Amino acid sequence: MSGKRADFWLAAAVEGVLRLLARAPRPLRVWAGNRLGDLARLLVARGRRVARRNLQIAYPELDHRQRRNLLAQHFRQLGQAFVELGPLWFWPLPRSLRLIRSVRGAEAVDAALAQGKGVILFTAHLGAWEAAVQYIGQRWPVTVLYMPTRNAAINARMVAGRGRSGARLVAKEGGIRSLLQALQRGEVVGVLPDQNVDPREGVFAPFFGRPACTTPLLARLAQRRGSPSFGLFAYRLPAGRGFEIEIVPLPDGFPSGDDVADAATMNATLETAIRRAPEQYWWVHRRYKDPAPGWDYPY
Repeated sequence: MSGKRADFWLAAAVEGVLRLLARAPRPLRVWAGNRLGDLARLLVARGRRVARRNLQIAYPELDHRQRRNLLAQHFRQLGQAFVELGPLWFWPLPRSLRLIRSVRGAEAVDAALAQGKGVILFTAHLGAWEAAVQYIGQRWPVTVLYMPTRNAAINARMVAGRGRSGARLVAKEGGIRSLLQALQRGEVVGVLPDQNVDPREGVFAPFFGRPACTTPLLARLAQRRGSPSFGLFAYRLPAGRGFEIEIVPLPDGFPSGDDVADAATMNATLETAIRRAPEQYWWVHRRYKDPAPGWDYPY
């Protein structure tokens, strides 16, 4: 079977599973997400190893049993993140939007938009970021930067799912111009700047007590037009009851023009959000893949 055909059939299988889960009652979806997470924790040795090391770095005060429990909860949250794609992508849009039970801070974004300089929203791979994209797409004119997957068929399904409430999705490669144009029009742009970047593109800034190679994109976008910047985080409620969204402004003085200081400010905002629900963060990512000078490779 050719690579393209294999990709097509894999995407079809994933979509079929998600559509089936979307039709299941809520308790069954929660049960399925937990079981998928348990299975992934047992079978995905590399992800388990990376997550365990990240939790050691981020939470040195926890003992072995506490970190083991947090690791198990984390993988169950990964399972929930997959299962919830069914309702978010395949329920009628008004029904899926009702899964967002509360939103705090949206009025501040409305006021910032009135300045005419555009607004930048940034989030993390935390909780239900897919629900966050769906929310902002139906509330504001928004362009969202994303990283394409290697599977073109899955990528097309992901773009359709994320964009169905109105968000415009642009791929990272060549997408910066689209973000700048959206800000020029006085619109909203969305980025996920919480992952490791190549040291040639990033700066080292603290993240959970260790330097992490961090993109300066957020601050540089904000500097171009003086666009206000906000963190936007969608937390998963217990027992599959939906999501709550919190929008928080960055401190006065951001951006400062110092890439390292601005990256540290952004990372501090991300860290505060993650500490609210640490089990919901994407700990399987090698956040410290490119260590700062003088630091060891932790994985």
